[in-house]
Amino acid sequence: MTDELTKNFKAECKDSISENIELDITSFELDLDGIIVKHGSAKGLDMKGVKYPMHGFIMNTSENEVIWKIEKNETIMKKNDIWFLPANESADFKTEDFFEFITVLISPAKMISSSKTLLTADDISFRMMTNIQDSHLEQLLKLLLSEVRTENANGKLFIENLISIFAMHFVKNYTNSENDLVKNVNGFTEKDYEKILLHIENNLTENISIDELAEKFGIGKHDFFKKFKTSTNITPYKFIVQKKLERSKQLLREFKYTLTDITYLLNFTDQSHFTKSFKKMFGVTPNEFRKTTAT
Repeated sequence: MTDELTKNFKAECKDSISENIELDITSFELDLDGIIVKHGSAKGLDMKGVKYPMHGFIMNTSENEVIWKIEKNETIMKKNDIWFLPANESADFKTEDFFEFITVLISPAKMISSSKTLLTADDISFRMMTNIQDSHLEQLLKLLLSEVRTENANGKLFIENLISIFAMHFVKNYTNSENDLVKNVNGFTEKDYEKILLHIENNLTENISIDELAEKFGIGKHDFFKKFKTSTNITPYKFIVQKKLERSKQLLREFKYTLTDITYLLNFTDQSHFTKSFKKMFGVTPNEFRKTTAT
């Protein structure tokens, strides 16, 4: 189910497309949470006081360089240069040049949750940036566009994973956040936390045990448990169950899996255990959630 911010802003995007802009690919018809993807071209553009409720990433995909005027200054946007416009921050920029672009808009809440940071939005400072040259961001933007072009042929989980990698990379490298995501020195370092999180995310269909995690990361079971709880404020077991339940929502939205399938895929003890855990976390049963998704 598309969240209200994305739904409302999607409608605004449709209604406010400049006559100078031609869009050939959009995610408007896809049910994506907190994400809008567009590709198009423009011949001259005057964006005065533009202010979006979502974080905006714009990449020049044309061969030519684009000369932009930002207030009283000029800047050249080369091929594959990326601009970042923070949510709710106004800016004035203008060009008379032709250019092609990829635009990806991400809601502030989506950016934080997808980045897997332990920090809150108040701890992270986003600022406008121009002429970012980053091969990782470039490839991720192109992959997102490719997935939208094929109408999300690989499923929502694929796009969710792309956005997660994108947000993690951007928050870590381009925001004024603290160097160590874990404020308590007795918890995991940022690097260790990211490795553990990615391992859990990539193995949710396996029966992940604390013993296996501790051994994989070279830590005693007791120390792993203690550090993990310090870093996340919950036990490893509860954390893994939460991640499995978050994944189950994505699977429920796809309508090709039965509750029995999801119970088996995510290694819940049985369907009753899955249903009770889901309702405890989200306030509705899996079937009730699926019905609301279908409406």
